[in-house]
Amino acid sequence: MDLQLKGKRAIVTGGSRGIGKAIALELGHQGVDLAIAARGYEALSTTATEIAKAVGRKVVPIAFDASSKDAADLVLGKQR
Repeated sequence: MDLQLKGKRAIVTGGSRGIGKAIALELGHQGVDLAIAARGYEALSTTATEIAKAVGRKVVPIAFDASSKDAADLVLGKQR
């Protein structure tokens, strides 16, 4: 199914494994460039490389703790 997302960008939290990884992979198949975020950089880096190779899109790993408002604001580019 074509969701008409080609050329869009998305941030997927929990993107290193499980449901987040599956969502990121599907978005990549839809033509979306991705930032995947989770706490552990090593797993994120491995997953980003895996997804990028599978879908041919840009995938950037970002390590951060989504439960921290300050960290979330930093990732989203918000000023304090």
